[in-house]
Amino acid sequence: MLRADWRTGYDARVATESSSSTAPAAAVGQRRLLTLLFVDLSGSTAMAEWMEAEHYATMLASLRELYELIVPHHGGVIARIQGDGMLAVFGHPEVREDDGRRATDAALELHAAVRSLVPPGPKPADFRGLTLHSGIHAGVVLVNDGDQMRGRFELLGNAPNIAARLSETAKADEIIASEDSLGLQRQFFETGPRLSLQLRGRATPLAAYRVIGRAAIGRRFDASVRRGLAPFVGRGDQLAALDAALARTLAGRTQWLGLRAGAGVGKTRLTEEFLRHVAHESGQACRIHRGYCESYLSAEPLQPFLQMLRALEGMADPPAELFAALQSPPAQRADALLALLLALARRSPQLVCIDDLQWADDASLRLLHRLRSAAERERLPLLLLTASRPQPSLPGANDGDADIIELPPLNEFEAARAVHHLLPQIDPFIATEVQRHAGGNPLFIEELCHAAAETGEGLVEGQSSSAWLAALVESRVGRLPPAQAQLVRLAAVIGNVIPVWLLEALSGCGEHHPDVRALASQDFIFPDQSPGHLRFKHGITRDVVYEATGLHQRQALHRRISAELTQRGAGEGRLHEQLAYHGAAANDWPAAADHAEAAGDQALAASALDRAKKQFRAALAALEFLPDDATRRRRWVNIAQRLGMACVFDASQDDLRVLKHAAALAQADGDAGLIARTEYWLAYVGYALGETRDSLAHAHAAVDKAQQCGDHALLAQLPGTVGQLQAAAANYAEALPMLDLAIDRQRQRASKSPANQIGLSYSLCCRAYVLGDQGRFGQAHAIFAEALAPFDGSGHAVEASIQGWRAAVLLWQGRWAEARTAALVAHRVGAQVRSMFTCAMGHAAAAYGAWMEEADPAARQHILDATAWLAPRGGGLYSSFNHGWLADILSTQGDAGAARHHVAQALRRGRQHDWIGGAMAYRAAARLAARMGDADRARRYLALARGAGEQRNSAHEAAVTALLEAELRLDDGWRAALERASAEFERMGMAGFLQRARSL
Repeated sequence: MLRADWRTGYDARVATESSSSTAPAAAVGQRRLLTLLFVDLSGSTAMAEWMEAEHYATMLASLRELYELIVPHHGGVIARIQGDGMLAVFGHPEVREDDGRRATDAALELHAAVRSLVPPGPKPADFRGLTLHSGIHAGVVLVNDGDQMRGRFELLGNAPNIAARLSETAKADEIIASEDSLGLQRQFFETGPRLSLQLRGRATPLAAYRVIGRAAIGRRFDASVRRGLAPFVGRGDQLAALDAALARTLAGRTQWLGLRAGAGVGKTRLTEEFLRHVAHESGQACRIHRGYCESYLSAEPLQPFLQMLRALEGMADPPAELFAALQSPPAQRADALLALLLALARRSPQLVCIDDLQWADDASLRLLHRLRSAAERERLPLLLLTASRPQPSLPGANDGDADIIELPPLNEFEAARAVHHLLPQIDPFIATEVQRHAGGNPLFIEELCHAAAETGEGLVEGQSSSAWLAALVESRVGRLPPAQAQLVRLAAVIGNVIPVWLLEALSGCGEHHPDVRALASQDFIFPDQSPGHLRFKHGITRDVVYEATGLHQRQALHRRISAELTQRGAGEGRLHEQLAYHGAAANDWPAAADHAEAAGDQALAASALDRAKKQFRAALAALEFLPDDATRRRRWVNIAQRLGMACVFDASQDDLRVLKHAAALAQADGDAGLIARTEYWLAYVGYALGETRDSLAHAHAAVDKAQQCGDHALLAQLPGTVGQLQAAAANYAEALPMLDLAIDRQRQRASKSPANQIGLSYSLCCRAYVLGDQGRFGQAHAIFAEALAPFDGSGHAVEASIQGWRAAVLLWQGRWAEARTAALVAHRVGAQVRSMFTCAMGHAAAAYGAWMEEADPAARQHILDATAWLAPRGGGLYSSFNHGWLADILSTQGDAGAARHHVAQALRRGRQHDWIGGAMAYRAAARLAARMGDADRARRYLALARGAGEQRNSAHEAAVTALLEAELRLDDGWRAALERASAEFERMGMAGFLQRARSL
């Protein structure tokens, strides 16, 4: 789920970029994604004191010669040399996916070269030589032409400052590179542990590494192995095609298969899996030769074939052609390599595998084609396997003669498996967001999961990826023909989903235009499931392209899009979401606020609560840019109250902070009605977060203010709220009268509006679970049936809550199978309406039902997962349930340490008036004590369990505690306890527990 502070609208960029400038883009330079290397001479101030001016000037000249020699060698451009310091940029004029690696290699070479410099003139005894200290960071920068004062370029943005701060932080002869600049390419280097640096002028810590030296790896796949590979999922059809080709080769055929897919889709991983299979299955029947191409500085002519040749040195029983190839001069090397591979193929089947063929040199390509032709003429058993990216500018290049196997992104199921493997306890909504954003690209999935694991949170809106991954995307865009590049930037401004009519209105290019089709074939945009729409294949791609588009160009496009949308949907009210987004992006704050508020109201009416929350937050953010007056503040409070209505089924501490701010505004306004309703929503959202004590105080304040101003509608709602809060605090004696009063009033008004019916159903649900906790199961189930009747499986959010509580009551009654069914409905509906609370609690309840019914060993992990999903939201409503269930399972399994932890967590919730799992936690503690042979402590915990049940007047808890007393047999009274328990189980219809009692 996307995180956002209430002050953040749709996009973190909106609030920070200029809100008034209308200058043309040319006047403010170009927006570029750059990697910046900032280097400085260590101890230069002290050296200037003891060196003669002429000597110091000579040293600076030598230093600058090194800068001017080494930086361009690695593909960088010197932006500015000032004194002994230098700022270089990588990615201008063309972004390359390995700019971070190039900058780091340049820094390493510079440091080594400076260490070897000997400054002229006499030196102090303690002088230890010249050293640099360097910082590397990447980010979006505004690039202007420079001058004599500003250097070759003027670079505007935060990224150059951060690179300078990293250089300041580095000690003598140290290089510090941000994680953003390196990403996966960090594995090409030996680095120190991950640092979290609080840099001057930066609000949040920055992840970075000290770079020590180069690592002995050459391929990105090797870098992935070093970090830890993502799971290999799917690809069954492609593996089958490769296996079939291998079988034909073993039968004597010559073939060339080309794997083709975009960056990160998994060509190399599939190749590795296939080659592992070949080595395992074929044994010595097929010899494997491997090589790869690269665009980096270490590339050499015939690189992949020379790698194969070097791997053959020391081969047992070598052919004469091997010695000839090893000794051949460069001019004859291709002929010698061809002769060698043909000689080997005459002996036995051969598999020649070349990765990243898109970067192959001409000599390697010629040799590859010659090898295939010669092998086909002689009918030799040779399988050529190459992996390459699509090359739009060279339609028949490189692998044009191969039989192509297109490698698609992972499908939804495969992507879900990969995410679950990398983030086993991740919130399912975050997992879904990762899948959507990654678009089935395994590299993107891995990177987003890596980021989520580091932060413990979801994707941050406006922060699509790290800079190194953004460079990978931008380098692809940079290779497009200009018309296609412009089209993809326009599409990115429209959004992740692109109405075809809108794209055509703005660009003249419809769905079947050659440029649009070309973008589909190159994995940028493709037809959406909804007719008349296109969609970006990967959300990351869209975000990166949008971020790299200049501000003024973007804003102008947003204004044009708003005009087209307004004309298209004028008066129909069906385009509020799009108009709100484009209005905010164009800094048209009045329009953004109006449309976002309207979109939120529409989503709320349709029970699309997550969308309603997003739109109301966007409206609040837009209001922050409007003049501050009483009207704006009252509107802010009114929207915040509707946000409260939208978040009661999935509340977070962020939501509570918004309502607290609204309460402060209402108090300052002094309107009793405004204050009463804000206090009401504070009470309700606090209740949804399990903050029962504070919520009761807010509810009582709402009652006082509502009585003061005569708000009879609110006074009619408040008994239900107070009753629900008292029920949550297990104050059943006070809860039931309030719930009965609320139900009577709500029944009278239920037919007048859907909102009244929803309130009635939830009040009935609360009354039902209170009766169930007291052992009055028959009455409870009748009331649950009445509460559910209006929904009839429609998938409303309140249906998930009711089914969740019904599952809990069925668990109390020992009707395990029925409880699991109800819990799974709660989980499914909660997922549909994006209510994490009902989704997670349904998941946990179903797992506990599976444990009680069949001792499912996976139950423990499922409940742990559900508990972890809820933790980031800061809520604790009824979380003692989860901890009680876990304590019961773990104590039964004998995992004493983990069980004690959850006993303590359940009892800690008791201090927050959440006692629903308290008796179960005490029973788990009694079981642990008995297992340790400590009968006195076990009896004490049983007494505490009885007390916790009595506090709730819970007949079923008393009976289950008596059953445990009988099971533990701590004294001679166990038979009487068993009889009491059995009689109560039979009276209350607690079938599962009665069966357990009879088994004793």
